Amino acid sequence: MQGRTRRLVLVGGGLAAAVVIGIGASVVWGSDDPSAGSAAFEAEEPASTTPGTAAQDFVAAFSAGDVAKAAATTDAEQPATAALGRSRTGMSTSAFTARVGAVPAVGAEAASATVPADVTWTLPGGTPWQYQTSFEVRRDGGKWRVHWTPAVLHPALVEGQALKFVPVSGQGALLDRDGKPLPEDTGAYAKAVLPGVRSEIGTVDGKPGWKVLVVDAADAPVSTVQEKKAVVTQSATVTLDKAVQDAAQAAVDGVPQEAAIVAIDTGSGEILAVAQNAAATATGPVALGYLHEPGSTFKMVTAAAALEDGAVTADTPVECPGEAVVGTRKIPNEGRFALGTVPLRQAFAQSCNTTFGKLAGEMSGTELTATAKQFGIGADYDVAGISTNTGKVPAAADVAERVENGIGQGRVQTTPFGMALAAATVATGRTPVPKLIREIPTKVNTAPTPLPAAAAEALRPMMREVVTGGTATALGGFGPVSGKTGTAQFGDGTHAHGWFVGYRDTMAFAVLVVDGGSSKAAVGVTATFLGPL
Repeated sequence: MQGRTRRLVLVGGGLAAAVVIGIGASVVWGSDDPSAGSAAFEAEEPASTTPGTAAQDFVAAFSAGDVAKAAATTDAEQPATAALGRSRTGMSTSAFTARVGAVPAVGAEAASATVPADVTWTLPGGTPWQYQTSFEVRRDGGKWRVHWTPAVLHPALVEGQALKFVPVSGQGALLDRDGKPLPEDTGAYAKAVLPGVRSEIGTVDGKPGWKVLVVDAADAPVSTVQEKKAVVTQSATVTLDKAVQDAAQAAVDGVPQEAAIVAIDTGSGEILAVAQNAAATATGPVALGYLHEPGSTFKMVTAAAALEDGAVTADTPVECPGEAVVGTRKIPNEGRFALGTVPLRQAFAQSCNTTFGKLAGEMSGTELTATAKQFGIGADYDVAGISTNTGKVPAAADVAERVENGIGQGRVQTTPFGMALAAATVATGRTPVPKLIREIPTKVNTAPTPLPAAAAEALRPMMREVVTGGTATALGGFGPVSGKTGTAQFGDGTHAHGWFVGYRDTMAFAVLVVDGGSSKAAVGVTATFLGPL
């Protein structure tokens, strides 16, 4: 009997036996003929000449992945082709099967019938997703066709919608402070920071999940019709701010010498940026751990010590000759400039070595050591994810050492990390506890001592004057920046590091250009850093 189909029908009581049609299509047939007896019999009918065969043909074609053939069994072939194709693609590698239920008896004049079906999608990974639907089958001339509506595939679908399988990762993540995934390609800092962060938090593996969505014509989610929630074992929020980090990295990348920037939120102590260029990274952790002479940026500490002594105020007249001898130490200003007698705040703004060397020479050998701790220099922290060093200010054995220490030379050494903390201390009147991973508290091994409020209040306008009328006027166009420049000689005295340490609004920062020649190099990098922020 070529060209015809043999059907074995078990009649008389609900559903009949399952027969496989095509690839993976399970179809259960019932009787379309109300006059059929209770015994099994063989019948020959052309395909799609009953509601049941129409439903079966649709299921078989779609199960086999033949979208065009499935659509051809409907009464709206073109829209059905598009819609079925979207769901087929959207469900990824999921396998579709359906079991067609008992077809109700239809009379010779009947125009339509409703055919139930149990649908199973075997989702990627082998999970079955099951639900019930139904097909309206309509008489079309001498044949029956499935009446097309997206609800044929799922009852929740309407015109323009489709099904979509979406895997949901159970992987934990490194997030930035805004809750967005931390990119891996954020410059040289990634080599200095991210390995330590990953080591600290350990594995972020979890159990994946999935969703089956109803999506609209633009593929945007409308609703979730089935879901297995992912189990995320761990995520960690790295406090770095993408905009600040990107600006800092771009600023140091333009410098041929080793260069580094550290930025800290003055209130929370959260580290906003740790940036160093390739030259610095080749050397080591310049931003966080390697010690360098701070030069005149340390005059913040010397000024605070003198203010705390009560011997001077910001407006006290002080001498600023081009060079001076304090004890056995001859000390010059840069280029031997001289200001004469000026208020302390002006000597600070113009970075008068002779003024601050004389002030330091009159202090005890331990006074600058103690005052530096009020700025966080000498404090010791275990910051999760990184190793840090704030610096060291050894006690001075004699007047000459006190003079050297007072201008950030001699045995005084610090890091961009330590000087960023010092700037934050001036901005808020207290040293914040630094933090890089928000979920892991920082352990404070050696705590800073409090900076007296009067000293912080006096220093703020002095540091602002550095920008408005002192050695960093090039930063005058970058908002309410306050800070201190530093030119720090090292080695045989013919070379110098360039520094700028300061704060703007709630961000404190330190910029170091190793062997930059003078503070001008660091001021230029600072301008590049602050420009886009």
